[in-house]
Amino acid sequence: MKKLVLSLAMLTLFFATTSIADAHPGRLDSNGGHNCSEKSKAKGLCTGYHYHNGNGSNQGGGSTGGQSHYTQTPKAIQAPALTKVAVYLNNVKQSYTPSAYMKNGTTLVPMKAIFEALGATVSYDSATKKVTATKDSKKIVIGVGNKTAYVDANGTTSTIALSHPAEIYQGTTMVPLRFVSQALGADVTFDEAALTVYITMK
Repeated sequence: MKKLVLSLAMLTLFFATTSIADAHPGRLDSNGGHNCSEKSKAKGLCTGYHYHNGNGSNQGGGSTGGQSHYTQTPKAIQAPALTKVAVYLNNVKQSYTPSAYMKNGTTLVPMKAIFEALGATVSYDSATKKVTATKDSKKIVIGVGNKTAYVDANGTTSTIALSHPAEIYQGTTMVPLRFVSQALGADVTFDEAALTVYITMK
């Protein structure tokens, strides 16, 4: 009788172990967890990386007591809304696509639109990501993502530190409005309350 009871207990333990192994195979890593196999995902046994036997209980809110822990997919972080700014050139409101906006205290406008409105010719080198604008004897060079710009006037080159670099937004190269305007000889005033920039050509 004792042998029968012992045999039944061993068989029960064997089948339980086999069932668990079959239902959820996979080696554990040094953290006590592992990634689910495609078969386990298909059976709905797990969804991704998780822990076993209480390991990782202090990581990301993992459970204890031998419970498995399933990591949740992080939520996408929404980009902050940009502050739109109105721009007037010699008292004529400008229409830009995309619109002018303020970022970290700097008003950015589309490269081609602002340079041409100020009477300059402009080109963009996609390989070096550099904007070059020329007006009379003056040349301006701005690199996308670079806070250093260069102004060449009558053969003399000056290095200018920008508060915010040129950037790509919605497929358009956006440049710092104040720097560009003043480099080409225009006056710039900003009405902070109305979020409006006034450019006056000399």
